[in-house]
Amino acid sequence: MSDDQDLVPAPSRAARVTLFEDRAEVTRAAEVAIAAGASWIAIGGVSPFVDERSVQVKAAGDGVRVLSARVRFHTHQERSLGREAIEALEVEERAARDRHAAMGKAIERASQALQRAQALGASFCKLVSEAPRGSGAEATIASLRAAIEAVDASAAGALRDGAAAREGQLAANDDLQRARARLAEGRVEHPRHEAWIEVQLTSDAPRAVPLELTYRVPCALWRPEHLVRVASATPAISAKAPLEIVTFATAWQRTGEAWDDVAIRFSTARPARDATPPPITDDVLTQRRKTDQERSRIEVDLREQAVMVAGLDRGGHAVDEMPGVDDGGEPLLLSPAEKVSIASDGRPLRIEVGRVTVEATIDRVLFPEIARVAHLRATATLTRGGPLLAGPVRIARGQSLVGRARLDFVGKGEPFEVGLGTDDAVRVRRAQTDQRETTPVTGTQKIKRAVKVYLSNLSSEARRVVVTERIPVSEIDDVEITLTTAGGFRRDGKDGFLHREVDLAANATQTLEIAYELRASSKVVLPM
Repeated sequence: MSDDQDLVPAPSRAARVTLFEDRAEVTRAAEVAIAAGASWIAIGGVSPFVDERSVQVKAAGDGVRVLSARVRFHTHQERSLGREAIEALEVEERAARDRHAAMGKAIERASQALQRAQALGASFCKLVSEAPRGSGAEATIASLRAAIEAVDASAAGALRDGAAAREGQLAANDDLQRARARLAEGRVEHPRHEAWIEVQLTSDAPRAVPLELTYRVPCALWRPEHLVRVASATPAISAKAPLEIVTFATAWQRTGEAWDDVAIRFSTARPARDATPPPITDDVLTQRRKTDQERSRIEVDLREQAVMVAGLDRGGHAVDEMPGVDDGGEPLLLSPAEKVSIASDGRPLRIEVGRVTVEATIDRVLFPEIARVAHLRATATLTRGGPLLAGPVRIARGQSLVGRARLDFVGKGEPFEVGLGTDDAVRVRRAQTDQRETTPVTGTQKIKRAVKVYLSNLSSEARRVVVTERIPVSEIDDVEITLTTAGGFRRDGKDGFLHREVDLAANATQTLEIAYELRASSKVVLPM
């Protein structure tokens, strides 16, 4: 064919799809018949959002060569419903119209019957008034009375038939209006956008040529998601328990293509990112002398500091070097065990891409300053499978879903933790009191703070819980913080965390207490 306007697109099917974080790479397969020499062919089934710059075509067989490829976009008007659906609506509309006309005729017949009955009733009433009085008149009057009753019954029947016909006509009119509205909506034409990939081939002889087309398209993406399950609904504390981690790839696509029974892959690569490093600019530092007011006093700021660690400070590493999220720039490629189908409706579809079971230690932890209930926490090392990508996590204990969480990136051999929901049986109440003093003459400032933690076990079984408290940590020599009452807590001197394991008997309560003193010189301005 020499004129591309006469091309009829050949069918194709999606054979393989690779989903990225913001697009997809589709590989389609088709088979076309070509003549000897150079010729143009068209391949249909392609998304109208196809990226023209990414189109690649491969032809199988000796003596066949691909000369060029291009994308041609087409727009034509298309009705909202197909021909069969419109014909069915037309039949429904005609049936409703016929019922409406039949009910109208029934109303007319009932009206005519009522008029006849009323006319007969008037005639019989006149005959009754003109009937002679005396002997023998009773029989005549009785026959006229029976005739009037028959006429009244006929009039009542006509009224009932008319009412039923009018009710049926209203229902038929409603059906007719709905059918007409659906038919009008189905006949509305909308522009339909289509795309073809036109390929120019050359061949030394007429033959059927298998083609493979690869291109990228937006409106498709995926995100990782996990399901973490512990086998028991009430796992034993401070004991090893199997922790099952199922990784899903949640995929969406609204490309307009049919992805039925395709080999799908999920990639962490970012083909849209700029590969050129950013330019380096100068970072200029300046200095100035402090003012007299700044030299005479020190302003201290109390701030919340997130403790950043590479991995956990608990658990053991199974490898010497922990891989990062990028792992040296090599992207990850995840694949399910079987082919899948993803409809082009924009709805999420979860596809399992990994499953691993590791041994985890279960603890019951309590942070009185943050939450008033205890939580179950699993600490494990990813000794098999992996890595685990960052994403949302659904938590299950036994056969019940108990909550949702989020998991950061976990490399193979790296320790990690995940929450397993709350233990409502352990409750806590926290009270804090402050006492401020200033030493005469020297002006030394002292702040004494006492914290009491009231624990309650509302269950009929004993509970072991790890309680975590904290005290401030000073970064300057002019401010000193001393723990005066430890209350059985172990102190982490670097970050200021206090930990204590507490055994609560059934239906028991216990009070924990810590106290610390903050001492600062007179020139320090404290925020508390």
